[in-house]
Amino acid sequence: MFRNNGDSREKKKKRFNENGFSNSIFDVKTMDEFIERLKVVFNRSLEEEIRKQIDRLRIEYKRDEQNAINTGITARAEEKAKEWICPRIPDWVSSDILTVFGLLSTFLVAAGFIFGFFNRYYLLLVVLGLIFNWFGDSFDGSIARYRKKTRPNYGYYIDHVIDSIAIMIFGLGMGLSGFIRIEIALAFVIMYLILMVHVELVTYVENKFKYSFGLIGPTEIRIIGIFLTIVMFFLPVKYYDIYGYNLTQYDLFTSVAVLIMFGVIVYSILSKGIELDKIDRKRWEEN
Repeated sequence: MFRNNGDSREKKKKRFNENGFSNSIFDVKTMDEFIERLKVVFNRSLEEEIRKQIDRLRIEYKRDEQNAINTGITARAEEKAKEWICPRIPDWVSSDILTVFGLLSTFLVAAGFIFGFFNRYYLLLVVLGLIFNWFGDSFDGSIARYRKKTRPNYGYYIDHVIDSIAIMIFGLGMGLSGFIRIEIALAFVIMYLILMVHVELVTYVENKFKYSFGLIGPTEIRIIGIFLTIVMFFLPVKYYDIYGYNLTQYDLFTSVAVLIMFGVIVYSILSKGIELDKIDRKRWEEN
């Protein structure tokens, strides 16, 4: 009466699609097995989607002899801005002038934090300083490449020495204000400098300079700093007694940032160390 299509029930039970699911939920032996398979596929799909989105943000270009890589959220927008702005920078504005301009702007940031604790309108100096610092720090090398007047050794050395001085001035400005305790501000500076050292060592070993860690780079940190300054402008300072220490809400925020940076440092060192160890061990086999 009924036609047999050639598939036995046993074969139907064993039929799964490419993701490991059967055509019917009731073909799976147990509900637990179905849930576990669902978790595997979901996690795999989520990880692939995250990697895909990060790759879409990724900017990679040749910086003299180095490959520069930026996966920050603003990477593509920043490169577009450079393409439009660089041709419009006057000829008398050299890369050295932009470097000095970027460094001097950090003093503006520090002064804004220190005086802004007593008069919040001084916090506007912080916002202006961070924008000026972005312009000077981001465009000194870009304008040199645009004009084809790069100095690879000089530029690399000056750029990173200035960056280390700038973050120190920035941290002292925060620590000498009433917003953040000096020890917490210096802890932030130390974590940032360690990240810089990590980047420099990777650059030396692999000839790849990474501007960012995941979605966060220097530009994103400046943007966070601007938003934090706006919050400081509108919200009064609140104090919390934690184990005998009077901490502000900004102390707590910066402490969390320090812990996150510490975690990034530990992960970066371990992952890169394991990767480099595998590369070096392969040479043993070749010999």
